[in-house]
Amino acid sequence: MRGSGMDDRRRKVEKAYPGFWKTIDKYLTPMEELDANIWDSTYFMRRDDSLVFCEGYCHPRGALYGKIIYHPDEQGQISIHGRPYECITKKLVNDEMIYITHPAQIERQCEIDPTLAKARPAYAEYELEFGMDQFIGHFNCRRSLRTAMTRYPRIKQAAEQVSGILDIPIERMGATGSLAYGVYDPNDEDFDVVFFGTVEENRRVVRNIYEVTRDPAKQVIEFGKLWPMRFHHHGVLVCPFFVYADWSEVPLKGFTIEVLKETIYATGRVCEDTHAIYMPSVVQLDEVVIDREKRPPVPLIIYDGAMRGDLRQGDRVRCHGMLVRVTQGREEFDALLVNLYNQLQKLC
Repeated sequence: MRGSGMDDRRRKVEKAYPGFWKTIDKYLTPMEELDANIWDSTYFMRRDDSLVFCEGYCHPRGALYGKIIYHPDEQGQISIHGRPYECITKKLVNDEMIYITHPAQIERQCEIDPTLAKARPAYAEYELEFGMDQFIGHFNCRRSLRTAMTRYPRIKQAAEQVSGILDIPIERMGATGSLAYGVYDPNDEDFDVVFFGTVEENRRVVRNIYEVTRDPAKQVIEFGKLWPMRFHHHGVLVCPFFVYADWSEVPLKGFTIEVLKETIYATGRVCEDTHAIYMPSVVQLDEVVIDREKRPPVPLIIYDGAMRGDLRQGDRVRCHGMLVRVTQGREEFDALLVNLYNQLQKLC
């Protein structure tokens, strides 16, 4: 996993920030233990010690699409086990945490590593390609949750409570977000929990979440948005991520995309929402109008994790995105593609 050069660098980092590597090593899994398939919502650690978040299920051979979330920086605002990091996705302005736009995130990541600035497919417009040889390890979601539960009694309690109210075994749960690499702040109790299951198992969990959020006091409104999958529970903000346990149920994997029209305006009604809770979200639209022309039903692909679970059957939507042709094996079909949450609006 590490050569002598890496060992020397580790020693220097550990001397400057005692306990950093000792803690990271409790969570980090060697790359040789990575599953054959790359799963959504997984964090990876690069050789420069930056943390990369991987989304979706379609990646180049020997590489993955993702984004640097944290990069080591002595002037950074974020502490990870006592070591300062720059956050690429958010920044503190006047004591308020604000999101950095996706284009600005891409620009900053390419400043950190200019080799990342290369062409990528339309669905990865706001992701970058990282070779697997750039990483020293990954943070297995299930291992991270088990480790965090042994280290933090509050996380153990939260995991057991979530397991109970949503009727899902802890064995099918994992941790992502900062908890994936062991950062826990008792004053900011976000629990980014990953649920593994078949499509039907995960749908049952979603139905249970909807029952929980019938109580307005448990609903989550952040950054001016109601998050339908998130909920408050005994002081903990639970942020669910859903992952396919059965790879055969992943609707978009190993596909290619051809852009047919780069800018379109479309409206439609969600007539099928089975895969709306995943990343990418994939829903079927009927009553479709594209650039004022009626069209047959078409899939809508949303490659922005902020939209996980936002759409439900019956919702009417307006989008500003691309018309693409998807090729997956021997199958070809046209679809609408949206890469940013603000390119999509619910009409009802």
